[in-house]
Amino acid sequence: MGPQHLSPVQLFCLLGAISTLHWAGALLCYEASASLFRAVSLHNWQWLLMRSMVCKLNEGCEETLVLFETGTRRGVVGFKGCSPAASYLPQVSYLVSPPGLSIASYSRICRTYLCNNLTDMDYFVKLKANTSKTLAFSSRSCPTCVGEHSKDCLPDFVTTESCPTDATKCYSSTLKFQAGSLNTTFLLMGCAREQAKILAHLHHIGSIRVTEVINILEKAQLAGAEPSSRSSATGILLGFLLTFRD
Repeated sequence: MGPQHLSPVQLFCLLGAISTLHWAGALLCYEASASLFRAVSLHNWQWLLMRSMVCKLNEGCEETLVLFETGTRRGVVGFKGCSPAASYLPQVSYLVSPPGLSIASYSRICRTYLCNNLTDMDYFVKLKANTSKTLAFSSRSCPTCVGEHSKDCLPDFVTTESCPTDATKCYSSTLKFQAGSLNTTFLLMGCAREQAKILAHLHHIGSIRVTEVINILEKAQLAGAEPSSRSSATGILLGFLLTFRD
């Protein structure tokens, strides 16, 4: 999609609004959320910026993006909006490093008009380029999926993939991410270094509030049960429904 051009009237109104906000001491920031778990491409994904919002006095513009990779599957969740936190330069890192499933995050808070204008995943491309790609695989395999239980991780969409030798535990959790208009609950399954919570040390990623619940299936596996891939997926979905029921 090419650049979106404003008409002269729209541009005049926007400049007038920015001028007014300048004297009022408030910022205009982009407002957006992202939650995608199908056909996520590192090079072609684009975050559309369609809305803006007026922040409270002294607030800055935030943008936080989280990339999930498990086996051959990817998901991305993100938030743009106002934040009272102090400004900081772009921070890009692995919250959970490969091998096995990985979680990478990008976050930034700035204080110039519409400065939270990231639209691609170039930061993650650079992060992955600096990560070792040499892998040895074990004989262990795990159910693998990332996405909403009713769309992307239905039993027929859950695959079984071989695990790297350094990540032979089958991990499965239900994650809930909330910030502003972002409110998404999804499954994350795959090979990991351990079966315990992998985000236990995090309550927030930027302004995104994170809730992680290990699925009922994993509790059974810790007791020695090894269900088949199809029954595993069904058990995971049941655990999901029980975990976040109203």
